[in-house]
Amino acid sequence: MTGLLGALLPAVPLVAGLVGLLLPPVSRGGGARAGADPARRAAVGLGVAGAAGALLVAVALLARVGAPVETSTTWVDLGGLRVTLGVRLDGAAALVAVAVAAVALAVQVYSVGYLRAGPHDDAGVDVDHRYPPYAAQISLFTAAMLLVVVAGDLVMLLVGWEVMGLCSYLLIAHDRRLPGAPAAAMKAFLVTRVGDVGFLLGIALLGVSAGSFRIADVLAHDHSAGTLTAACLLLLAGVAGKSAQFPLHTWLPDAMAGPTPVSALIHAATMVAAGVYAVTRLFPLFERAPVALAVLGVLASVTLLLGALAATAQDDLKRVLAWSTVSQLGYMTGALAVGAPAAALFHLLTHAAFKALLFLAAGAVIHALGTPLLSRMGGLRSTMPVTFWCTAVGLGALAGVPPLAGFWSKDGVLAAAQAAALDSAGPAPAWVGWL
Repeated sequence: MTGLLGALLPAVPLVAGLVGLLLPPVSRGGGARAGADPARRAAVGLGVAGAAGALLVAVALLARVGAPVETSTTWVDLGGLRVTLGVRLDGAAALVAVAVAAVALAVQVYSVGYLRAGPHDDAGVDVDHRYPPYAAQISLFTAAMLLVVVAGDLVMLLVGWEVMGLCSYLLIAHDRRLPGAPAAAMKAFLVTRVGDVGFLLGIALLGVSAGSFRIADVLAHDHSAGTLTAACLLLLAGVAGKSAQFPLHTWLPDAMAGPTPVSALIHAATMVAAGVYAVTRLFPLFERAPVALAVLGVLASVTLLLGALAATAQDDLKRVLAWSTVSQLGYMTGALAVGAPAAALFHLLTHAAFKALLFLAAGAVIHALGTPLLSRMGGLRSTMPVTFWCTAVGLGALAGVPPLAGFWSKDGVLAAAQAAALDSAGPAPAWVGWL
């Protein structure tokens, strides 16, 4: 039953997305503005139902899963090199799945109002007629991330990884009339593809070495030190691309050209979290490759400092949050570098919650004012009290103010770094903890 729930997890939003792609565009008449167009209603229903169904399955999985569960069946056997279909489930996978599905559901519901044609949409343009493909692409994006979460085989994980990259391109460029959207989408696609070449080669190296792409087989195999170090460094290239680590971080702030709900989805719990989650999933390999962890530690330190400093120079509300995401991802990869995958996952989950809240609150502010520029904002506490308090809670968590969630997860990362530096507690060199 647990294996069946694991298979259903990506299947539910996948079916909703594929059916949604068959819907016609919304007509440009007055009915579309009133939400009466049947294509729009069907797209809304499919999008919300797919995300809600995934969330129900994820919660059921979280309630059931105890000891790790794995199911697999051979899909392709190429001269003794096996590719399998199956799921690999544990408590961490169930928690991440709940976070992904919850954020996806919030984004689908929020998009119903946000992408209704009106004078205060992004750049004041009518994007409502393309709502059906937009909702379908969010469902496919959600399905791809959930496939990464539950995949029991590296090739299956790669499929979800690549579908996410394609969907991010389509979603960032949703409104092609915005001047920066097509270029930002192309930049995100190309920069992440650069990293994905390394990710693909790393997976190939591990699969050939183990004689199987099944994650359990790859983890159990006794790889040579050279093979393991090379494979882990190649995997880190893909992680740097997807999780916006230096030097492949530049696409993330530019991706703000997409609609705000897309920003919440990409930057909170899905695409940028995929790299951190992939390293967590394969962490037993990285433990045996201290050189890779040292490289990851250097990248994390540069990334978290660079992101924080760059955020202070921005006037665009969404770009501030985007650079903040770059910095927070540096904390997660830093926790991994000092040998604390549990601390990294904890910060991944808390960050998914407060950053999704902040992006959706930012969308409400931009929608109301018609501008994303901080220099033109102020005095909104009295006119938008609910948004004010939501933003205050989100910013408190982001800043690590006790007793909010960000305080505990950041403290966990710093405690792990302290233990690595003072007690040489992790698999990486002690200087990584000091850094």
